[in-house]
Amino acid sequence: MGYLDQKPLSQEEQMKCFQEMFAKFDFNSDLEPGLQLGFTPEYFDAMYAIGVKYYENNRLDDAIKIFYQLIVLESSAFRNYKAMGACLQAKEDYDSAITAYTSGAALAMMDAEIHFYVGQCQFLKKEFSEAVKTLAFANAICEKYPEKWGNIADHAKELHARAKERASH
Repeated sequence: MGYLDQKPLSQEEQMKCFQEMFAKFDFNSDLEPGLQLGFTPEYFDAMYAIGVKYYENNRLDDAIKIFYQLIVLESSAFRNYKAMGACLQAKEDYDSAITAYTSGAALAMMDAEIHFYVGQCQFLKKEFSEAVKTLAFANAICEKYPEKWGNIADHAKELHARAKERASH
């Protein structure tokens, strides 16, 4: 039996672990909580990879638990918010996905992909006027940095046009 096959901790067990860890936490430090507690960047990378594997295997609840822990321990790592958003979006929890994505966007405002995903969630919620604005911003980023956002640019333009059409009805 591999690590991915092990039963994740219950929410109660997770809370107990966090309480024990945060008893040692220095809130005045500039270090990430996880680094203060002795976790290494390699640990974060390994946990992120496990979360991605859970996501890829449609074990979304398990992936969400991993990414939640990573957000708590490594709060300035943009990728954790984006991954959490992707899991929540896959579960069709669009409001929570938007919250995760926009929290990540605060760390990487010029990431066109995250704005595209927010716009996609808004579109799926039938919030077409909001989606138009968000996707317009994603398109503006894509136009400013075309070499970085080629594939996303095409998707963002297409969805923007569809949202614009539906918003006008």
